[in-house]
Amino acid sequence: MSFLKYFKRLGVSSRALVVAIFLGFLLSGGPVRPQEIIPLTVIDAYAPTALWVRVFLDYYIPEVDRQLAETGNFEIDWNKAFGGTIAKTGGVLEALQYGLADIGIITTPFHPDKVPFYNISYVTPLVTADIGLVARTVDELVNRYPELRSGWSDYRQIYLTTAGAINTYQVFMSEPHLSLGDYRGRRISGVGLNLRYLEGLGAAAVSSNLGDFYNNIATGLTDGTIAWAESAVSYKLYEVAPYMMDIRLGAVASKVISANARTWGQLPEEVQSVLAGVAIEYRDELAAETDRRAEHSREQFEAQGGVIVPLTLEQRQAWAQSLPNMAREWAEDLERRGLPGRRILTDYMNIMRENNQPIVRHWDREL
Repeated sequence: MSFLKYFKRLGVSSRALVVAIFLGFLLSGGPVRPQEIIPLTVIDAYAPTALWVRVFLDYYIPEVDRQLAETGNFEIDWNKAFGGTIAKTGGVLEALQYGLADIGIITTPFHPDKVPFYNISYVTPLVTADIGLVARTVDELVNRYPELRSGWSDYRQIYLTTAGAINTYQVFMSEPHLSLGDYRGRRISGVGLNLRYLEGLGAAAVSSNLGDFYNNIATGLTDGTIAWAESAVSYKLYEVAPYMMDIRLGAVASKVISANARTWGQLPEEVQSVLAGVAIEYRDELAAETDRRAEHSREQFEAQGGVIVPLTLEQRQAWAQSLPNMAREWAEDLERRGLPGRRILTDYMNIMRENNQPIVRHWDREL
């Protein structure tokens, strides 16, 4: 027996039945739109041990999920490929460029030839320990100079934000160094531009990465490393380099969140908006978490047997003056690339001065 005939036997007219079905349709809100599942692969060469990866997992991904759930139109199926699953150290930019992943955390010091602007905080040491201010300032400059954002198209990527998890670089040594002369001839590891912080001291710079710092010192390859308090605790550097030379070289925004351009172009506008908006929130959350952990990490370092060796203002000034003028070299390099490097550097330092930062060396005044 058909559906219509059944209701007619019950005395329900066709007209009444149609009206009832129509009302039910209206009350139910119409047909249920199926939720679209969007697969995205997110990467970094570093494992969740690294603070910026942990905050990405604990904040960025859940917050994107929460905001998308408010409309219910889309859901992300996350493929979390961290710890070198897809890209090894220094390989995230290329992995995104060639479509091996969709969103990634790029460590900019590995690519001074491709994205030199994003090393601005590296070439201006001894200026500020406010990582939130540094990250916000870099984003402000990207918005002020559109060519900085558009430059990512050369690598088939969409820039989302700059972030950082280093409130200030320090030097960790296997033996205490009470004077700047003690560094002469010592082998100290670092990454990218921060190796240049050693040039004026006569130390030998050894290019390495965070995951190898411990073994470098433990095996005698190096006498110390440039790192920061949170990493020294997370990677147990206090076991092999128990002396934190408190130079306070400054905060650096060393991470860029970007997306593969082809993937981005295929995403619905709503998803693009959420991914981009939460990237800014992630930037600020990572800075806040970095600040929360900074002082605690110093306490943990000492609790594990580490010793913090303070440097006087005079020693910090002497260290600053021993450095080559990396900022001028950086600005001139940008100028050769057709970017207003000198103006950008002046803008950056002006923002630092406007925020009353404890600047030891005014880099833009030496151009």
